[in-house]
Amino acid sequence: MIDARQGHDVVLVASKHRLLPVEAHGTDTPHPMSPAWANQILVDFDPNQRKNSHRQKDLTMKALTLLLLLIPLLSCTSQTLTSESLSRAEIEAIQERVRQAHPELSSSKQHEVAELVIRAMDNMVFIEGGSFMMGDSSEPCEPGSKRVCWKDYDTDNNHTHKVTLSGYSISRFETTMRDFDLYREVMGKEPYAQDLRAREDRQYLFQPNLPAWTKTWAEAQAYCQWIGELSGTDGNLPTEAQWEYAARERGQDILHATSNGEIDPGENYPSSEERDKTIPVGSYPPNGIGLYDMNYNVSEWVYDWYSEDYYAKSETKDPKGPDNGTLKVLRGGMSASSFGANTTIHRESRKPKRQHYSRLLGFRCGSW
Repeated sequence: MIDARQGHDVVLVASKHRLLPVEAHGTDTPHPMSPAWANQILVDFDPNQRKNSHRQKDLTMKALTLLLLLIPLLSCTSQTLTSESLSRAEIEAIQERVRQAHPELSSSKQHEVAELVIRAMDNMVFIEGGSFMMGDSSEPCEPGSKRVCWKDYDTDNNHTHKVTLSGYSISRFETTMRDFDLYREVMGKEPYAQDLRAREDRQYLFQPNLPAWTKTWAEAQAYCQWIGELSGTDGNLPTEAQWEYAARERGQDILHATSNGEIDPGENYPSSEERDKTIPVGSYPPNGIGLYDMNYNVSEWVYDWYSEDYYAKSETKDPKGPDNGTLKVLRGGMSASSFGANTTIHRESRKPKRQHYSRLLGFRCGSW
């Protein structure tokens, strides 16, 4: 804005609650947002105001009201969204999709949603497609022995079979409570476990960077599809084959999805003190392709229906599990489980809808 009396530029910067002057010109400049300051603006444009004190007061109040109404807009537009992986055009496209999908939200809430979507995209790791032998492959119990042993306790993964996958993306982190809570708020749903959230002695369960709790498989899938809709990608839960291929660092013979393929409690795996609870995502180093927490913390919903004998009749190219069923597959294992159960080949199954929210059942999103 140009000061007409002195010919100086008056530069204003929007902050969260007020307008701040970058540079003040002259010792008599009124304090920003004071009545005298607003009045001085009016004087610049209406010299006759000095002759009418009543009109002066009225216009001063109107100016202040207008400026106060503009502050939230100036504040919001001054917040620049940034990304580690997206271009400016892609960021702006996400912002527009958020506005179109959720016009009922305030500008500040739309900004939060856009931040969430951009963060989700930055966390995606592209996995180059390829072929691998899926399942538990037996090996001699001892070198030279004819007796063979399986690598884990399961029997429903004993049928090793070849799978070929197209390229896809998967999140490096499990979905956090912060992001899932915001999604539920946007969808008009109340926070889950409100009775526990209200207790001071249970606040540790609801840290924003802990894995999200779930009650149903469908809400996990809906969240991933919502991220896909707003990002312009094919968001979904990863398939069981995609999950295992990524956990095994593109299908290598790796039993534990840690930084070195082994379990070292306190170094790359929860310590004994942490094994009875969930921990913030990314607390320990990732596996060799940058994925965190794939063999501990929470069990993760994947796309597929569960069938005990599915491995014996699985499709070879991009399998997505049986067409229907009564149980859904979970992968990853929980920190409280034994080392032998928390493997890259271990399969779990649960009913897709449970009675209560569980902190031990989470998920991560993919795109395929």
